[in-house]
Amino acid sequence: MIQNCNDQLLDDVIRVDIVLASTCDIEVPFDVPGETVTMGTKTVGGQTVDRIGPSVLGLAFDTKDSDQGEIASAPSLKQPEKITAVGIVVNHDLQVPISAGFEEVKAALPGVQLKDIHVVLTTVAGTRYLLYSVPGSSNVLMDEQDVNQTATLKVTMQSMSHVIKLI
Repeated sequence: MIQNCNDQLLDDVIRVDIVLASTCDIEVPFDVPGETVTMGTKTVGGQTVDRIGPSVLGLAFDTKDSDQGEIASAPSLKQPEKITAVGIVVNHDLQVPISAGFEEVKAALPGVQLKDIHVVLTTVAGTRYLLYSVPGSSNVLMDEQDVNQTATLKVTMQSMSHVIKLI
């Protein structure tokens, strides 16, 4: 995935997970723009634990029982920057075309709307990238073009960095 690109198709992304910020154990410093790599796991009692938290809304090309929707084609991500009084702010605009699971996605939307969220993008190679949002800046909507035929999940958020690679 190309970092810091204003508009990109995420051809290698096979999963998109939305997690509640309140369940995420990663403290991303808001005053350090440009942080690109952080640890996505930690060891607790000798076991490796995911620091991101459980997915509240999951979309994938190859859906499993825990996924709500099926991705129709490559998601797109726009990341324009703007300079503000607090520093450089990145506006993330993620759009994920959906081909199946419309009702399940609609049912999961209230669990992520009007809440602080983060998004995890997983590539075919298993690499995960985090889009984190500053408090009060995230929004998730579903745009249905044809009822139960095509839809797009639209996620907008603001942060102080572009995508963060999880290692």
